[in-house]
Amino acid sequence: MNSVATAKALSGEYELVGCKWSYEFRTLPSFDQDNLRSYIARQQPKFAAKARDWSNEANSEWICRHYLASKMILMATLQLNSLEFAKDRNLRLVSPYLAYYTVFSLLRAVLFTVPESDWSGGSLIRLSHQKVENLGFDHLRYLDEDWAKSSAEKFRRLRHERELISYWHPSTGDAEFQEMDDILELATQLAEVAQLNSELLEAALEKHCTHSNFEFLDSYIEKLSQVELVGDVHVDWEDIYRLSYLARKWPRPTSLQRTITEGHVEDFFGAWCAEEDEDENIFNPDIDHQLIFDWF
Repeated sequence: MNSVATAKALSGEYELVGCKWSYEFRTLPSFDQDNLRSYIARQQPKFAAKARDWSNEANSEWICRHYLASKMILMATLQLNSLEFAKDRNLRLVSPYLAYYTVFSLLRAVLFTVPESDWSGGSLIRLSHQKVENLGFDHLRYLDEDWAKSSAEKFRRLRHERELISYWHPSTGDAEFQEMDDILELATQLAEVAQLNSELLEAALEKHCTHSNFEFLDSYIEKLSQVELVGDVHVDWEDIYRLSYLARKWPRPTSLQRTITEGHVEDFFGAWCAEEDEDENIFNPDIDHQLIFDWF
């Protein structure tokens, strides 16, 4: 039995707005439940239409999308843990970067999981910061317009502070920066919206897809595991290994929580560990894997 099948067999069922979910949401139950029902009702037909018109290309695309969204949550967790460590040690120069990219990563996770976002041959991966901001919050207003508006304002403040540090180098330092106490809550909310969407697609495939043989095409694995930046090509052999595992063992989209194995979570954070980490002043990336999202 593979990791996805095992996770499905062992997972419980959790109720939210009258529906059953495999993930026990932390923050979505606090949203207006009528708004949440409306959002789900809006998304379900879109995912159903995708499932009815399924193909190997669509299958490969959505495996990639869920894999990328899961990695965005992993990275946001690492960034947020790094932010807390930096704050504790007065390493304030890096705080604007870490705070901004935590939320930016999770906005990308949301966009990877919604059918309204066009894959466009993988160009969705390379959206500009402004596009991610505009498309992300435009979509989130369907869930809760007031929350999306206030979250967008917070994000714009984070972007302002990051760009001020990057390009203007203020002589006043961060004296005028605003402390955002609820960034952990916002991060968790965004991760859970992405998880919700991934479960909606999985349910739509189980209900509407008549395709019995799923294939994860090699060309998609290749595109997702290498990138050219500034003239140099980076090949991520860990991604090749993980994606090849999915191709062999579970070649179909599943929820974000199940897309990433427990071993992958541990290896992702372990890659950032120091060689000698006994000193409490050395950042330990293994300290809280599940700060914003329950992987297992």
